[in-house]
Amino acid sequence: MAVYITKRLLAISLFLFALWGCVKTPTEPVKNKHINLDTLSLPFPESGAMVLCEGLWNYTNSDIYLYDYSTSAMIESYFLNATNSYLGDIVSDVAMTDNQMIFTATGTKQLILIDHRTPAILHKINIDYDRAAPRSITLNDGNYYYTDLYRDEVRYGSFADSLSTPKGKYETGPAPEDIIAYNEKLFIANSGFGDYRQEDKNAGTLQIIDIATGQSDYVYIGPNLIKLELDTADNYIACGYLNTPTGVNNGEPGGIVFVDLTTHQVKQQMYIKDFTDVQLSQNDGRIYYLTKEGVYTMHDIYSRALPQLIIENTTKDIWYSLSYNEQKQELWIGNARNYQSDGEVIVTDEQGQIIRRHEVGKNPSNVVFY
Repeated sequence: MAVYITKRLLAISLFLFALWGCVKTPTEPVKNKHINLDTLSLPFPESGAMVLCEGLWNYTNSDIYLYDYSTSAMIESYFLNATNSYLGDIVSDVAMTDNQMIFTATGTKQLILIDHRTPAILHKINIDYDRAAPRSITLNDGNYYYTDLYRDEVRYGSFADSLSTPKGKYETGPAPEDIIAYNEKLFIANSGFGDYRQEDKNAGTLQIIDIATGQSDYVYIGPNLIKLELDTADNYIACGYLNTPTGVNNGEPGGIVFVDLTTHQVKQQMYIKDFTDVQLSQNDGRIYYLTKEGVYTMHDIYSRALPQLIIENTTKDIWYSLSYNEQKQELWIGNARNYQSDGEVIVTDEQGQIIRRHEVGKNPSNVVFY
């Protein structure tokens, strides 16, 4: 049953029922002044891959691992080694600019701004309003936008050398997860949190918010919508949904729905048993997606050929996430193993041939390349 629970919340599902309290107001940034809370003792690789390991709920053991392409070495437990403390509790997502990263910590209710060129922690905001749960984050025109999972809203503020308090907000559908900003619009995956809220209005929808006006369009995708990926070359967004535990038990698979970015019409749909994650190639339109069985690929959304299994998961390990480095032509598979023990990343070429493997922390949920 655990396979079908919302993928990014496997370690924190009981969190829904926790009691919340109101505490102090989120910290305000110091205006017109560079803030350096903590210079980090270890440099970031000049060109690398950052593996975000979200850890386990209530253990405050989220960390990042850094792969250095120039030395082919992995820097383990970066934050623990650089600061003598972990990055946070259930650090769910990260958004990047040329030299900055903003992390969302769902469990510790924080936004964390890093300058990875210095490197230094520039600013932290404690998100202490009632039932705060910052989840996924995106950036647009000097503003950050993040989904708040339990409040059904997107919060936003500005960033530079510090973070402004996230006072602005848009209402969303139930349990918003992934978010992408593109062409002055926000694209949001309203998951409905599995079976829990599937009867709520706009559960399972792709919500498109006009940033300037705040107006929303909704496109129904499917239960437990959790993953969004853009193909700007072919002008569509891929929307991956897991279905609910009840739906899966009734023989209803999850899948991917491809929606036109301009018309918001569904262009194509794929039903996929045990869908987990999806990645897109901007160069040639190729689609890679992850299931319980392994990684599949197909030529494009209009291909009539059957998807090809390029690497099979022959173990009982849980392959948790899929990331794609188009420049290096590499697929990075996040292997959570049993969710409790440390994980690994499996790096393959585009044909699924294993290039290398790296031991990492618990529940590797995302890899970003810079």
